[in-house]
Amino acid sequence: MESIGTKNQQSNHKLNIIIGNWATKTLMLDFDNTPLGEVKLWCFRLYVWFGLGGFIILQSSQRILAAKDKRTGKIIFRYRIGSYLVVFNREVTWKQNVRIMNWIALESGNIGLQNYVRMQCIKGSSTLRLSNKGKKPFPKPIFHHGSQDKMIAEFLDNRQFILDFLNNSAC
Repeated sequence: MESIGTKNQQSNHKLNIIIGNWATKTLMLDFDNTPLGEVKLWCFRLYVWFGLGGFIILQSSQRILAAKDKRTGKIIFRYRIGSYLVVFNREVTWKQNVRIMNWIALESGNIGLQNYVRMQCIKGSSTLRLSNKGKKPFPKPIFHHGSQDKMIAEFLDNRQFILDFLNNSAC
């Protein structure tokens, strides 16, 4: 009998499955290692410029970093940097979705976002994580603006379905 995987992989009985949401008609973005204020700025620009009806920001993960004095080695201040997922409310075509994702990726100069957009174009749909990922918790909504009745409502319904499923499953 042939074994598959490494010894560590075989002894780990815990499933490592990441569940996500995918869509071609929903504009979704993933801002990794970006301050929340910057994410909000870009979301408001997209909201106004492209008439996207509303948006919701979910916190995917957060890290607390410290700045130290080079001479003394003492911490001068601590700051938070996070990863945020964004979903916009207005339905768009895949062509519009790609156009808007590329515009924001290039305009913002955010390398992580540019990589995210490339992968979405390769896959042919926008995807966002809904489950935990290693030590990263489930993404949680932290900010919303504008209408939440169309694509955001659909996204949140999918999210709730997945959360209920994972909470009630034996995995």
